[in-house]
Amino acid sequence: MMIDTPEARLLAAGFDLPAVPTPRGNYAPFCAIPFGPCRWVSISGQVCREDGVAMSGLCQTRDDLEPARRAAEVSMLNALAALRLACDGELSRVTQIVRLRGFIRASADFAGHPAVLDAASAVLRVAFPDQPLPARSALGVTSLPDCAWTEIEIDAIVTAA
Repeated sequence: MMIDTPEARLLAAGFDLPAVPTPRGNYAPFCAIPFGPCRWVSISGQVCREDGVAMSGLCQTRDDLEPARRAAEVSMLNALAALRLACDGELSRVTQIVRLRGFIRASADFAGHPAVLDAASAVLRVAFPDQPLPARSALGVTSLPDCAWTEIEIDAIVTAA
């Protein structure tokens, strides 16, 4: 198998892109704006849903890092599935992931947000090993849809079709 596309690299690493999650509100999975010869694409927040069911949890102690990190991977895979839709089915059209915002459902005294979001950044590194890592924010929040562990948003520059 050729491992020269983001999808192939993800699959070789054990990550399978899911179907694009159906929006659970009045919004689109992405918004694409012409940007010179490219498009600026913003992906709507994607929680850690597998087969439509949120992975729910709350980061309170270091013991919660591993399940929260797995949830961040799932959120990123959902975000990449939406990005693939914006790229007409070809993630190889992504020129650069510009911004990663991660929201981690956590107690007020939890401080490991960056460690949770590192798992999402690692998925990006697998998909796009030659791109620099994006700017990033890791935010703790008290509530996410369906008590999900994580929600991720990404912005990317994509070559036009």
